[in-house]
Amino acid sequence: MNVKELAKEQESYVIQCRHYLHSHPELSTKEVNTTRFIKEELEKMGVEVQEFEGITGCVGTIKGDKPGKTVMLRADIDALPITENPGKSYCSLNPGVMHACGHDCHTSMLLGAAKILSAHRDEIHGTVKLIFQMAEEIGRKSEEYVKRGALEGVDAIFGMHIWSAVPAGKVNFESGERMACSDRFTIKIHGKSSHGSAPHEGKDAIIAGAAAIQALQTIPSRINNPFNALVVTVGIFNGGTKENIIADQAELTGTVRAFNREFRNSMPEVIKSVVEPVVKGYGCSAEVDYYFGPSPLINDHEDLVQIARGAASKEMGEDALIPLKKMTGAEDFSVYMETVPGVFGYLGCRNEEKGIIAAHHHPAFDVDEDVLYHGTGIYVQFALDYLNA
Repeated sequence: MNVKELAKEQESYVIQCRHYLHSHPELSTKEVNTTRFIKEELEKMGVEVQEFEGITGCVGTIKGDKPGKTVMLRADIDALPITENPGKSYCSLNPGVMHACGHDCHTSMLLGAAKILSAHRDEIHGTVKLIFQMAEEIGRKSEEYVKRGALEGVDAIFGMHIWSAVPAGKVNFESGERMACSDRFTIKIHGKSSHGSAPHEGKDAIIAGAAAIQALQTIPSRINNPFNALVVTVGIFNGGTKENIIADQAELTGTVRAFNREFRNSMPEVIKSVVEPVVKGYGCSAEVDYYFGPSPLINDHEDLVQIARGAASKEMGEDALIPLKKMTGAEDFSVYMETVPGVFGYLGCRNEEKGIIAAHHHPAFDVDEDVLYHGTGIYVQFALDYLNA
């Protein structure tokens, strides 16, 4: 099978799908019509489709004529609560909702791959599963498919993301740390109220909270190994009811971004050990609540990385492969990698000559659509190369 030629033949179909999906975006967990569209397209190809109770998204299954392993290819399907800048012929028809991250591209590229793979079952050694995932934008919702058994029997999983910081015609797959975790913490501080003219009669939760914020910065600067990238950010500080009342309550909310899995898992206790004695010094107490979001995304299966790089080279040429620094953004594809081996990479879509320069989550975000069929080809080539390895 000449995957490169077959992918090029699907270019108009992939772009057509992308324009429809871009015009009809749906927010995370609300992707009802998007799921219906995907299911209808897959069923036209003769692909078996599985839906799951209580969630949107679906899984398509293509069984090859020859026995072998099972590989899963992933695309995410949700949009963002952003009002799109006008001007595109395929602009969002859903006010306040926009595909501003490229998930419409991922879905379309994978539908193109489904057309190729379903038409060439006789050349497939094993099974290809296609997961169209809801709600990537809001945390660990990929976990819902794991809970419902979607990954049972899967030997490896592959994913990639359209990337606005990478030029069109370039692609990145490399080993090691790629994206950080995205965890959230809330610290509730309890003090004692008094009148502002008599502060000695109260225990000021705001002062204690300010001290806690300062203390939290000793985690990355003094407790964490400096060779491990770590960010601890307090983004919300709420407290007080009136200008002349000593606050008896304050609340801090923040995020942790880390790559080191072991240290990341220790963060709830580390935060408690730092914050509790500090606020106690001001006569206050603290409650710490920690939410583990998407895990760090680490390509630590070198064999899969090499298959991905090989697939990208076959589709786009060896000179298309470029290095890309790891990022402290998050991607819940990592949740799948907690269950099965996986690999994740980035397909460049930036084209300054065409004015396509906006970052992800920007109202003017767009992609160079000339790269989309390459994404289809990489999906197909990775599946075939993995199953034939």
